[in-house]
Amino acid sequence: MGPSYPIGKFSSTDLSSKSAGYAQSGFALTIDGDYYLHNRVAVTLMFHFGNSPIDQSVFSERLISELAGYVTTTDSVQFDINYWQWASPMVGLKYNYPIILNKFYFEVGAFTGINFVQIPDQNLFFSDDKNKRIIVSQNVGSTDITFPVALSGGFRFRINPKMQLKLNAQYFGTNTSFEHVSYYQLENKIEKVEIVKYKFSVPIQTVNVSAGLVYNF
Repeated sequence: MGPSYPIGKFSSTDLSSKSAGYAQSGFALTIDGDYYLHNRVAVTLMFHFGNSPIDQSVFSERLISELAGYVTTTDSVQFDINYWQWASPMVGLKYNYPIILNKFYFEVGAFTGINFVQIPDQNLFFSDDKNKRIIVSQNVGSTDITFPVALSGGFRFRINPKMQLKLNAQYFGTNTSFEHVSYYQLENKIEKVEIVKYKFSVPIQTVNVSAGLVYNF
């Protein structure tokens, strides 16, 4: 486990883009198990979990700008903006090469599988007392299922015959899509009047740096 750093459009704060992720540095956890086909090649089952906070101050500017003419006093606006979070069971191959036999190894791997993205809360709420209505801007849905790719490279140091220390760097990438809608609702009314609706298509891309232990059965 270790820190996760967003890259590319995932870290972008471009207010005009429907692909910007506004992501900040987060956390990643990876658990895997190897079955060796050869002393250098292994089939690996992996579970990867990651999250990245969202830049709340910048994204709130976006929501307010989209509702110009509806939101009149920004100091009374309420926001619910949290974080990106995903979980990925994957399968792949690893290859290791001894730099110093039985002591120091270089290892690379490639993986794919299925990914479950928790669609983040990116919501705005405003009570327009003058016009007796509430203004809401929010993401639609809770989970998106995507297909990830992970590439890794690192070093393993032998501690004893059963245990090794591993230092690893990993690229993780996938694409997620979800809709965002803004609407107003008059007091004592059920009907919602749509203001604007559009789709986000965000490439989730991170570089994860980790340290952990490898145990041999």
